[in-house]
Formats: sequence, C-alpha cells, structure tokens
Amino acid sequence: MQNNDSYNSFGLLKFIWKWRWWFVIIGLATAILSLLCSYLVAPRYKSTAVVYATRTNSNAKILLNKENYNERLEVKAYGTEEETEQLMQLFNALEIKDSLIQRYKLAEHYDISTNSKGWQTKLYKKLTSNLTIKRTDFGAVSVSVSDEDPQTACDMANYVLQLIDTVKNRTECERAAAAYAALKRQVDSVDKEIARIDDSIKVCMEHGVFQLDEQTNRVMQQYAIAVAQGNQAAIARLDNEQRKLATWGPKLDAWQDLQYNFREYQSLCKEKMMSVQLDMQGAIPVKFVVDRPIVADKKYFPKRSVIMIVSTFCVLAITLIVLLMIDKIEEKPATKPEKAVD
Repeated sequence: MQNNDSYNSFGLLKFIWKWRWWFVIIGLATAILSLLCSYLVAPRYKSTAVVYATRTNSNAKILLNKENYNERLEVKAYGTEEETEQLMQLFNALEIKDSLIQRYKLAEHYDISTNSKGWQTKLYKKLTSNLTIKRTDFGAVSVSVSDEDPQTACDMANYVLQLIDTVKNRTECERAAAAYAALKRQVDSVDKEIARIDDSIKVCMEHGVFQLDEQTNRVMQQYAIAVAQGNQAAIARLDNEQRKLATWGPKLDAWQDLQYNFREYQSLCKEKMMSVQLDMQGAIPVKFVVDRPIVADKKYFPKRSVIMIVSTFCVLAITLIVLLMIDKIEEKPATKPEKAVD
C-alpha cells in the first residue's frame, strides 16, 4: 500500500509537470487578476474600544453604604460574568442602533434608499455587520466599529461608549422613578396618619394628661400626703386627677407608642426615597474604559496578499481537477487482442 501511494503521488507530480506551463500561466493570471480586483474593493477601517462592566451601579449602595466592608459595593469593583453579559446585551440594544442611525445618517451613508422595500431590515443588517460586540479572553467587552471612513468609525465607537451610560441609566432610572413615586405616596399616607395621631395626643393633653407614668407617680405621692394630713379638699382634687389619668392616660400611652412606630417608618421611607433619588441621578459611569477607540491609520480589509494567495490556490486546485477529468475522459480503453484464424 505504501508503494502504491508513492507511485500515485509520483504520478500526480509527473502529471503536474506535464501541464506545468498551464499551471504557471493560470496561476500568474489569477494572481494578477485577484490583485487588481482587490483594489476595486473599498478599504475598511476599524476602531475598537475595550471596557469592563462594573460590579454594581447603585449610587446609593456605593456612596451611602453604612454596613460592614463589602467588595461588591466598592466603586472600583469589576463586574462578574453576569454583569458582563448584561453589559453586552445593553450594547446590542436597539436604542443604541437607532441613535447611531439618526446621528450619522447611516441610511444615506450606506447608500440604502429609504423608498426601497425592506430598507430598514437592510439598514439594521448592515449596521449589525459593522458593529461587533464580543467578549475578550480576559472577561472584558470589545466594541468594534468598521467603516470606509476611519474618522467615522472612531466617532461611532466613541458614541457607543457614551450611549451605554445613557441606556443603562435610563432603564434603571425608570425603575427607580417608579419606586420613588411609590415611596412618595407611602410617605404622604404616613404623614396624614401621623397628623391624625398628633391631633389625638393633643386632645389627651387638653384634658391635662401629658406623661402618664410621671403624672401617676406624682398624684399618688400627693394623695398619700393628703390622706395622712386628712386634707379632704386635696383628696377630692386628687381623686379627680386620678379619674382623668385613668380615662385618658391609656389612650395617650397608646397614641404615643403608635406615633413612635409611625415616625420610625416615616424615617425609613424618607431614607429610602433619598437613596432612590440618588440612583435616579445616574451620575456614575456603568463601565470601566480600558482602551478608547482611536482613528485607524491602517485598513483591516481587504488583505490583498491573502486574497491573492487564496484565489490563486483555489483556481490552481480547480484547474488540476479539471485537467485530471479531461485526461481521464480522453484516455482510450485498451483493445482486446484478436483471436488467431485457423
């Protein structure tokens, strides 16, 4: 089998040598033609940015953290795999693509007629092919924009970096705004309830009850002194005080406990409102920019040498196959020897 393979390989080399001038001419013609065709393809330039996701984007948790140290709440903490995937999804948001289309008039830039059928699909497809969002080997997010104009590619890549803060902050601010409105309604309701409790406490105080425990102790001391002295007028007056304390004292005590609980809840709601209000401002960037896009001074496509080599190799391979088929067809079958005549 080994000898047969060597013979087949040697036969193939002999066949190529037989047609060597054809291969030389076709190869040179293909190389020259592919090189000339590569100059007809408009060069494209690429600008790339590399960013890392942040661990958390809650301004309140980062700036107002009163708990023990937590690396997740550090403003310098890098995002995990989950945050990186979320950031990649935001980079692919339709809002970013629409903003790019409007700002740079990409329909006109890509020479897509808005009167043609399915022009929006073509436009989004073209933009998607020119805007590449992928994850790097080190867990970062690479944002690449390619275009025939290097300055446009760089400007679009920088604009995408700006938009990602806007898009993420907008989505989170919408939720924070809804939470703020809910807390505001709750605070207003609690304020009304506290006002009603204050009115009830005021009624109790109008009946001479201010501090149940202190007043009770003082009345009991004075009552004991009046009884010991046999002062009936004082005893009658203190009996009246005791009845008022017995009637309004428990009410005052209950209203004050309720007032304390409501004020604690009111303080908690207002603290949450301030935290949510800080989140609504969205002042902290949602990514760490490692590499900012720059204007490319060298095209990345087309690679003329690659086009020439691949084209020449493919054409020579096809030429070899065609010549082998022609040679096989033209090969005459061996004739059988005639029988001898007696």
